[in-house]
This record gives sequence, structure tokens and C-alpha cells, in this order.
Amino acid sequence: MLDFVRGKTFIKCDQALPSYLLLIPLIYVRYHFRQAWAQAKDVETYLLRAALAGAFSGTPDQLIDSIVDKLRELKAFDLAEVFGVIRTKGRSLDITEDRLWSMGYGSNGIHLLFNLWYSFNYTPAYDNNLPQVDHIFPQSLLSSVKSVNPETGRRTIMRYRIWDRNQLGNCMLLTQQENGAGGKWDAPPDQWFAGKPPEYLEKHLIPADPAMWKLDRFGDFLEARKALILDKFRYLLASTSTTATNP
Repeated sequence: MLDFVRGKTFIKCDQALPSYLLLIPLIYVRYHFRQAWAQAKDVETYLLRAALAGAFSGTPDQLIDSIVDKLRELKAFDLAEVFGVIRTKGRSLDITEDRLWSMGYGSNGIHLLFNLWYSFNYTPAYDNNLPQVDHIFPQSLLSSVKSVNPETGRRTIMRYRIWDRNQLGNCMLLTQQENGAGGKWDAPPDQWFAGKPPEYLEKHLIPADPAMWKLDRFGDFLEARKALILDKFRYLLASTSTTATNP
């Protein structure tokens, strides 16, 4: 199953699977109905939608049992039927904007999204060479910005809280070489992006205006970059209006 997922789907590493429970229905069909499994279609669509939407989050034991019961009845993998069971159990397959923006630094969905976004090697022989999620505006830089405390009149209130710093709009994927010693590390964006070719900025969906790479334009940078991210992944959000018979 590992070779199948890595070789036949967009998922290239363990980090990109929010839950291994997603694989149980596939393993069941592959083990019990080998001929039907060889002809199975839309497996990637199942993994993409169910994983990105968080359909198996929480305690999905009853959901898994119901899906397996349906597959046992069908003796094959049928995407529309599986999605029908998921919806019947009150689980969402909708990939909303809120769901997209929840995939920030440290979330169980960011590597899944980056598997779709980037073409980096997610299966190097040495684990320390795995791509790394980087804060575009370094945490140390954002943590240094203080707002005035109205009670004291002094700048003692942290302006950018952990969610501000970790949100998807402030994250990009770098190779280990880019983010290691002598690489970006804690370099601010106005230094890191200076001199980078347009193709580099386009790959990372970075607003092209260098003025937005300054610390005092962090808010503007986020809004501009979120618009670029939304445009890139709009095809996923559009799929939320589809039905069980047209997954």
C-alpha cells in the first residue's frame, strides 16, 4: 500500500497523511477483492478530498466500520458510495476557505497541501534532507514587534501572536540546503528574496512588490499572498459543490 500511495497519488511522504485511518478502506478492498482493486478508480480523489476536508478526524471508528460494510457489500471500491457513507455519517467533504487557512505551521494538513503545491523530493534517503516548512517572516523578527500597552503607555504587548506567525500565509517550503546553515534561517524576506528570479517568487507565491517584504508591511504581505494561494487552490474549493454521484 505504501508503494501504491507514493507511486500513484500526490502523497509522497508520511507527513502528508493526516491519518493512516484513511487507508483502512483501501487496504480492505485490496486484501479481499484483488481483481476489483486492480480496476479501482478515483482512489486519489478519495484520499485528496477526505484528507483535506478532515473527514476522518476525531473518533472515526463507526465511520470506518460503515465504509467497510459498504465495500464488503459492493465487493469493490466505489467512490460515490464511499462519499455517500461519509456524508450520511455527518462528516464533511467540503474543502472550505476556513479549512484551507487552518493548515498553518505545525498543522496536520500543511505537508499534504505542500505535496500538491511543490514538486520537491519528499522521500530522500536521509530523513534530515526532508524539505522544511519555513516562516517567511521569521518568528524571532515578528516576536520582536511590540504594541503600546494602554495601561502603562509602554510597548510591552506582543503584536503578532503565535497564530499570526504560524498562519499559512507566512509559510513556505524550502529544501534542507536552502534552510540550513548558510541558508535562509532567520533572514528577513527583504534580504532573502532580494535578487531571486521571478520564477522563484512564482513558485512560492510571493508578492512581487519588494515593498511588501518589509516588516512594517507584514499585514499587506499576508493579504496579497493569501490571494495568490487562494487562486492556486481555488479548484479544490470549487469541488465542494459537487455531489456524491459526482465526487
